[in-house]
Amino acid sequence: MKAVAVLFILSVVLISCNSGNQKFEKHESGLEYKIVEKGSGDSTLKVGDVVSLNLSYEKEDGTVIFNSSESDRTYLRTISKPSHKGGSFEDGMLLLRVGDSAIFRINGDSFLRYSESYGKIPAGIGPDDMLIVKVRVLEIVGQEEYNEILSDRYHENEEVEMEILEKYLKNANITTSPTNSGLYYIEQKKGTGAQPKPGDMVSVHYTVTLIDGELIETSLDKKPISFRLGLNQVIPAWEEGLAMMKEGGTATLIAPSRIAYGKEGKGNIMPYSTLVFEVELVKVN
Repeated sequence: MKAVAVLFILSVVLISCNSGNQKFEKHESGLEYKIVEKGSGDSTLKVGDVVSLNLSYEKEDGTVIFNSSESDRTYLRTISKPSHKGGSFEDGMLLLRVGDSAIFRINGDSFLRYSESYGKIPAGIGPDDMLIVKVRVLEIVGQEEYNEILSDRYHENEEVEMEILEKYLKNANITTSPTNSGLYYIEQKKGTGAQPKPGDMVSVHYTVTLIDGELIETSLDKKPISFRLGLNQVIPAWEEGLAMMKEGGTATLIAPSRIAYGKEGKGNIMPYSTLVFEVELVKVN
């Protein structure tokens, strides 16, 4: 399982450009890209590398959606496989070396949904609209440094966790109010079957990520998991969220650590980690 990617302050200002004046090359994946500045890295990035970046993305009219330099945390990202067809951010990152600056022109809906894990696409971005993504690769972060950053700053306490969660909710344009426990329940598809009650056996498909989109685990390549609701066999966020669903429904559960794995964490889930679950209530018995 990959560790969490987090945000710390950046001292290097992002490259700037007017997208209307750019002449993009076209990658075999379909991605439009331009290498603005070449660095001194020995080899291109590969899947699994953890890198620190300057990153921003904006609409083609120049309206900025996200800029990592506005945060007080270094932006870390684990290089992953391409997340969608037609030219993805990941296709572009795999072209770069340490020190490179680049501009990508990417379908906005696909980029935000699959590369940035937005739960809701911001208003004003249609399915065919393109985004301009600007990136500078600062360095590949070694495991020792990565662990130190995560342990000492990102997972320091619940206050830091809530700051990061607030930023995530803003970026993802999520306006849903949390329940009393702190759970964010976002219904994606309303079920038509039975609503589970304590003692019922439920079968659930799920995908869980960290709030930066890092995949932790999924059941989609396996059978759904089954358990009895109300017996504390799963984390509180699941007990609460699944009880709000009906058979056949799907929902997003955003679970702060206090209703997930808390200040202790579990396995490779570090302390004070907010988790994002995409769940399908397959069956209620």
